[in-house]
Amino acid sequence: MWMPLVDISVEMGMLTFASGSQELGFMGNLAISDKSEEILGNVVKEKGYPITRAETMKAGDATFHAGWTLHAAPNNSSGTMREVMTIIFIADGATITEPKNANQEADRLKWFKGLPVGSLAASDINPLL
Repeated sequence: MWMPLVDISVEMGMLTFASGSQELGFMGNLAISDKSEEILGNVVKEKGYPITRAETMKAGDATFHAGWTLHAAPNNSSGTMREVMTIIFIADGATITEPKNANQEADRLKWFKGLPVGSLAASDINPLL
């Protein structure tokens, strides 16, 4: 789930989707970078997935998408901070896996407080619900 905490417009970097791309499933352990943007952008073009996004969202509106859906929030060119809340649902009993790139390691350290590989994917800032 992606929910703006302020009213936003396309100029603020609206969450954008490649509709239907979830059918591809796992696309590999690509770190977020200009190179991965290029690789995934080429896949989107080759497959002909339509790009969709809302024109505006009010604070408290929400959008939901499947985890494998290719998506991005483009740069914010408005000068106003884009404040959003994101909720990611994971399977009950999921455990922390070995990070495959620096971004995943940073996420393990930040969101799971450095819990070791094999630990239950839960921390005080990512509690089980």
